[in-house]
Amino acid sequence: MISGPRVMRLAALALIALLPNVCAAAGQPQEIPFEASETFLKMPPGQFFGEGAGVAVNSHGHVFVYTRNGSTGGHIIAPQAAALYEFGSDGSFVRKVQDLYSMAWAHAVRVDKDDNVWLVDNGSDMVVKLAPDLSRVLLTLGRRRESVAQTHVHAPDPGATPAARDNTFNEPTDVTWDAQGNIFISDGYRNMSVAKFAKDGTWVKRIGKGNMAEPGSGPGEFWNPHGIVADAKGNVYVADRANVRIQVLDTDLKFLRDIKINVPPPPGPVNPFPSRPGVPDSIAERVFTPGAPWAVCITPGPRQVIYAADAYPGRIYKLGLDGEVLGYFGVAGKLPGQFNQIHAMACPHEDELYVAELSSWRVQKIKLKARSR
Repeated sequence: MISGPRVMRLAALALIALLPNVCAAAGQPQEIPFEASETFLKMPPGQFFGEGAGVAVNSHGHVFVYTRNGSTGGHIIAPQAAALYEFGSDGSFVRKVQDLYSMAWAHAVRVDKDDNVWLVDNGSDMVVKLAPDLSRVLLTLGRRRESVAQTHVHAPDPGATPAARDNTFNEPTDVTWDAQGNIFISDGYRNMSVAKFAKDGTWVKRIGKGNMAEPGSGPGEFWNPHGIVADAKGNVYVADRANVRIQVLDTDLKFLRDIKINVPPPPGPVNPFPSRPGVPDSIAERVFTPGAPWAVCITPGPRQVIYAADAYPGRIYKLGLDGEVLGYFGVAGKLPGQFNQIHAMACPHEDELYVAELSSWRVQKIKLKARSR
């Protein structure tokens, strides 16, 4: 005869064994198995990535990495501190672009449907469109501040930040396009807004409060919009990082809905990025909240999914366009297969991603081993 306490223990063990199936039946997102390679991209001898700010892939499988690794002209905090690398589909080095006037502090690189390469630089306040072979500048948006007025990088007094102006940026973060070629730019650090341009670079409009001193949390308002992508219908998804959400807008920048990633962190790890004492509800605390989107990418289809990454607990989340979390993977850390502040992602296929990390100075190629539901 089995005693009462032992029966209870056996019942508890049986329940624990059944929990994964219970969660799956209840529609809870499941962890996705994956493989990671941090050596896929082959740098030239004697050259190294700095902070991995941006990564993109063109239609031929070539990988572009925009990185903060200093320059031939000065120190990392001097007016020029970025380089663009191109690699073949096999990871072999193709070419490097450096010392372009807009290259001050790399933030994002994207590739459009025609394989043009776009650089977003929050040090020069510029967005630059390059030809697919990187041989020509095709379009410039914004204007770099005069070097004599900015000899080092520092955090300005938020109250001194001027209001946003048409055709200019104040530390932009990312760029995307709709099917008609309209250009959408997340003007993320000081203007707290999203700007729209026509295909030819003509200014259209801006939404958001447009001032670092007044971040907003309502519909169509932003607090550090850090990334931006668009789906095949032209809907725009903004990684509204400090608001811990993805805002979905239509092609006219009208608010449609919010997406919030509510997957609890695993038990055990302690958040290595605590809030600052005496600064309640600070941006430093909010951007390290689980589910706060640092980076977003969207697959080409025909079934489109979104990938979003947070810094803590260092996960990548797979989302449907409706915002449903379909699965997740990863954990914060410095080893291969872990993620150390993901700043950008490219997802040319649903089961293949390239992940650029700030703090580990690398780009990892990710292969998902099995599709989530």
